[in-house]
Amino acid sequence: MADTSMAVILGFPKGQPSGAALVVPGLHVRPARTTDLPFLRHLYRVGRERELDALNWPETVRRDFCRAQFEAQHLDYTSRYPGAWFLVLEQRREPAGRLYIDLTGPSLHLIDIALLPAFQGRGIGTGILRALQDRAQEEEKPLSLHVQRGNDGAAALYRRLGFTLAATGATHDHFTWTAGQSKGRPEPPAVNDLDGIIAGLP
Repeated sequence: MADTSMAVILGFPKGQPSGAALVVPGLHVRPARTTDLPFLRHLYRVGRERELDALNWPETVRRDFCRAQFEAQHLDYTSRYPGAWFLVLEQRREPAGRLYIDLTGPSLHLIDIALLPAFQGRGIGTGILRALQDRAQEEEKPLSLHVQRGNDGAAALYRRLGFTLAATGATHDHFTWTAGQSKGRPEPPAVNDLDGIIAGLP
């Protein structure tokens, strides 16, 4: 049963793309709907499980914490990026992840990307990033993103795909790619493909 309480509280900005928003081989990429909020909340929690396991919290505390954190993040993203695209990634009609991108600024900014564990390590993340590089080239804009400090797997993946470190921060590093830069090796190792990677705000 859908979690209608979330749909009442949360939503998505107007002006979301209609139909397929981005062409990624093997994936269907579509605008997120309020009916996707339960899946997006689950995806958020999955991304925090390793961290939560170390805390040994009861299930009720874990559930309430993740709900509150997801809602706070969602409201932050939608208020900071009112013109962004909030997209759901599907493979064979099965939800696989989320992709949030902002095309309204001087760069095409990757706000957030996350995949369920079952879809990691299969080259999907690499395909998404290359599709974003193609879109940035079409828009004649650089592609930018932030990586949490210490997430060496993410940083290595982005470097392999031609991103360079533009700035460092207390919690996140800023990476950019421009059309004049290489898209990286033709076949980067799939084992590192979005293995727990979430590119988020600094």
